[in-house]
Amino acid sequence: MATLPFEVFEVFEDKLGKEDARVIVKSFETTITGNIENKWASTKNELLDEIRKEITEMEKRIDTKLDLMDKKFATKTDLQLNLQLLESKMKLYFLITIFAIILTNSHAMDLIAKLLGFVK
Repeated sequence: MATLPFEVFEVFEDKLGKEDARVIVKSFETTITGNIENKWASTKNELLDEIRKEITEMEKRIDTKLDLMDKKFATKTDLQLNLQLLESKMKLYFLITIFAIILTNSHAMDLIAKLLGFVK
């Protein structure tokens, strides 16, 4: 509750009398207190609204960043799968090439037979 200085009460008391001064000062104090409470309530609501707006904006930014991270992760996973598929294809092509060389080259067949110990 707001309180007026005693000097204000003394001035009113000198001009209007003790009872009238008390009523006027009490009215002023009540009015000032009401205004302060109203101003505080409106300021508090404005601050809460601003905080809510900031939180909403932060949530939107976080959601956007999470979406980007999901896309990057999905892209990375796709790249890893493509790399594994490419590696498998390269192994298959390498084996086919080796078998083609072995089957079409008689010297290669002789070398393999000697290495494995089939021919003495």
